[in-house]
Amino acid sequence: MLPGTLSLIFFCIELVILVVVITLNRDHPFFWTIILFLALLQLYQLSEFLICIGINENITGRIAYVIITFLPPLGYFLCTKVVGWKYPDYWLGFAAGTGFSLYYLIVPNSVRLIDCNPLYAVYNSDLSPYYGIYYLGLIVYSILFIVAHLIFKNDRIKQKSGAIVLVGYLSFLTPMFLMVLIDSSFRSAIPSIMCKYALLLAVTLLVFSFVKPSKKDVNNATSD
Repeated sequence: MLPGTLSLIFFCIELVILVVVITLNRDHPFFWTIILFLALLQLYQLSEFLICIGINENITGRIAYVIITFLPPLGYFLCTKVVGWKYPDYWLGFAAGTGFSLYYLIVPNSVRLIDCNPLYAVYNSDLSPYYGIYYLGLIVYSILFIVAHLIFKNDRIKQKSGAIVLVGYLSFLTPMFLMVLIDSSFRSAIPSIMCKYALLLAVTLLVFSFVKPSKKDVNNATSD
């Protein structure tokens, strides 16, 4: 197989999921958030495929990082809307993501491709310790946020939607964590491997797009 083959396959699968959601579930209250999530996931897969076949690695690699940089704040945004959180603190995540993105867009060679095989790619990037804290920190916070609302909230509809989002998070984090636990050499490939397992998140979002809260629940969730 050519380097990046799995990325191309996952891009095609996520494109199909996107088309299904657009075709069948345009009336979902979180439609645009789901669509943006799916679009970012598949654009990353396409970018990684282009990197792996040698198309302008410097520019394409930085674009790939910019794409995935907005996934954690978008995930937290969805969490807040699902549970009806009334404080727009998700803008802090988007602001931090914008800062990292501008750096990676402006600074040449800030993202460097080290290796690429048919299954995943390995990168070396500037600001990686801070970027890792931002990325994984926001994901972990989103999970804790959802868990807290599932425990302390009694709204059945919001609990159902929140549980699906939580399953989406755990579906790609758990296998990635186990891989790194078994073989620490996978740490250098975490961005690529995480986005591969995020196919499970895309499937979860497809399921979520068929779960449509009542109008009353939507009004409460979007009232901020």
